[in-house]
Amino acid sequence: MNLRTRERGQILVVFAGGLVLVLAIAALVIDIGFTFMIRRAEQNAADPGAIAAARYIRTGPGLTAEPTKMREAACFYAEQNGFFSGAGGNVGACTPANDPNGTVLAVNYPPSVGAGEFAGDPGKVEVVLARTQQTFLAGIVGIFNIGVASSAVAAFDNGDSNTSSLIALDPNNDCSSGKTHGGGGVNIHPVIPGTLGGYVHVNSTCNQGPPDTICGTNGQGGLDLTGNGNLTAPHTYVSGTCKASGNGALIGTLTEGAVQIGDPLLELPPPSFGMPNPGAECGVGSGTFTTPTGAGAGGCKFNSAGTINLQPGVYYGGWSINNNVTLVLAPGIYVMAGGGVKLNAGGSITSVQGGTGGPAPVMVFNTDNPATHTGQATLDFTAQSTLKLHAIDSGPYQGILVWNDGKGSNPTAPVTLGGQTTLDLTGTIYSPKGLVTLEGGSGVGSSASVQVIAWQFDVGGTSTLDMPYDPTQLYQFPVKGLVR
Repeated sequence: MNLRTRERGQILVVFAGGLVLVLAIAALVIDIGFTFMIRRAEQNAADPGAIAAARYIRTGPGLTAEPTKMREAACFYAEQNGFFSGAGGNVGACTPANDPNGTVLAVNYPPSVGAGEFAGDPGKVEVVLARTQQTFLAGIVGIFNIGVASSAVAAFDNGDSNTSSLIALDPNNDCSSGKTHGGGGVNIHPVIPGTLGGYVHVNSTCNQGPPDTICGTNGQGGLDLTGNGNLTAPHTYVSGTCKASGNGALIGTLTEGAVQIGDPLLELPPPSFGMPNPGAECGVGSGTFTTPTGAGAGGCKFNSAGTINLQPGVYYGGWSINNNVTLVLAPGIYVMAGGGVKLNAGGSITSVQGGTGGPAPVMVFNTDNPATHTGQATLDFTAQSTLKLHAIDSGPYQGILVWNDGKGSNPTAPVTLGGQTTLDLTGTIYSPKGLVTLEGGSGVGSSASVQVIAWQFDVGGTSTLDMPYDPTQLYQFPVKGLVR
């Protein structure tokens, strides 16, 4: 064998070794990267599943746990996130046989030893999703399968609210899903210093570059600060990135690339109401009542200026405002069954308040006319002077101020609340598929101790909008939330 032949043989060996090395690196990049994607999807299901399961830690006889309901709740969220497609919506059928990838759902009460310091704690529950992923290229180095598992632990603590003041649920690559505007800025702060909460959470994955700890000024972002005022919050989480397109800045800790969160109120049943004939009266003493069908289905038309006193009830066709009116609301639940609240040309709300001139403790539920299953429309509470509304203070919906039905015919109907001189709001504003706009106006000292849980949000004003985080004024979840 001559020298040239030996050299050719050495080159072949080097090439073969290099090829194996390249394939091994490709296996790590592709298979491990795909594994991280699966784990993220599992985590998106395990987190809300654990929160939902924790609701049943003390609901049985004698405040005992109900493990079957825990599993059903966790199964519901797993199906909502794309797992167990063969279950057909049956919350008792989250088994490997009903998942194309053989995913296993485990609901451990109390948590297993894998939960670390929470193992065996009777006040907590653990949800685990796990599957075995067949590799694409890692088999060349002897790795044919990779186990992927994600877990979450949630605690029960009756009387706590969600810790975020602003939540944009939109999980897509929609830029400016969370937005601030105006020149006065938005100031979110706990009422009691040291209280955990008052956070901002935006699910949008829109990003302007790699995750950072400051709000950039280039490109686009899931959270967009378009105004000239600052957004101040204890902590801001964005699944994409934050962009400051105005002259304002983000004050407080920022986490970009944050995990997406689920809708914390998804399973809360809405108010039930029949079709009384007549429905609510269009102003006390007016003698005009709304009805599900016929002429009364057109709602209340406020054509004359002045003060209108309203009582709780079902308003078929909603409110149509054609002149300058002051709305005085008695305490209770106001159902807009179609029509919403509409400000027509030349019509405006002078103010909204309670009977004593203070805030009205109410809940406004915006949905369809049950006779037609249509009609859900815009909810516009933009007052020219004062808007004083506090959440209803008793009953199963205590702490909810506005609820825009996410399962109606028009769930994206916008919700707008604003007071041009005085804003005094408390409570949870919930619109899981729509945009919520909170306008602080120009009034000095406007306060909105609210929690916005919406598909998208837009908050701000020409003066500083003060948003104190006071969990006692918000909807109280029967769960403390995720602890791991």
